[in-house]
Amino acid sequence: MSNQFLLNHLASFSIAGPDARSYAQSQFTADVDRLAGDAWSPLAWCDPKGRVLATMMARAGENRVDLVLPAVQCESIREGLGRFTIGRRVDLSESGPVSGVFDGLGEATPLAFDPERGLLNDVAAPGDAAALRNWRRLDLCQGLPWLEPESSARHLPQWLGLEELGAVAYDKGCYPGQEVIARLHYRGTVKYRLAGLEIDTVEAIDAHARITDAAGAGIGHWLGGMALESSTIGLAVLATRAESDGAVLVACGERAHSARVTAPETLC
Repeated sequence: MSNQFLLNHLASFSIAGPDARSYAQSQFTADVDRLAGDAWSPLAWCDPKGRVLATMMARAGENRVDLVLPAVQCESIREGLGRFTIGRRVDLSESGPVSGVFDGLGEATPLAFDPERGLLNDVAAPGDAAALRNWRRLDLCQGLPWLEPESSARHLPQWLGLEELGAVAYDKGCYPGQEVIARLHYRGTVKYRLAGLEIDTVEAIDAHARITDAAGAGIGHWLGGMALESSTIGLAVLATRAESDGAVLVACGERAHSARVTAPETLC
């Protein structure tokens, strides 16, 4: 019996051709020249202001770079990347499904930061609700900040914890937003950080929902999360002044819910 299950919140496409690696190197935050085909590694695509358009998982072969990203962003990101291929010997494939594996990876390629989990692009395995929930919770615990259209082009990579995931290289060539990102790394002060949040009730929080302190001052934004049996957990971008174990307020329609600030790894 197959242990593969569909990750219906993700989708995939590939960049293929003689210039695939050099093209990807010119677009993404990670050093594509160091990527291999035996692990999925995180990276980001940014706008010229250094704001992250999408976070992705990538693996690279000789003439191919495979990408996995949120399904709600896949077509817009694929089309956006396609606008910069003029003069490059590359083709972008049609989007396809993504499946996951927990045990006995088989043909699945492991995640670089979690080798006990594996991804298969262009594979539509059967659905498994329990396995999917477990997968999504592990992504939260490991601080993997998947974006949605509402949270795209809002945050610098450092605010999303992408440095800690090894998704940003400072010793490679130029890519969109590189000057802004490098300036913050070498000369700036990081004013925001990735944090975990816990809400004691089951709530549906919109992507990029506003987060305030007790006095009502803006302190950050919700990225995404999931409901558990009696609570809600998620990731947020918060001002560095927000204390761990402190309380913040997360907007939900006309209401605001109290949430405890914690490290992402405590969400499991």
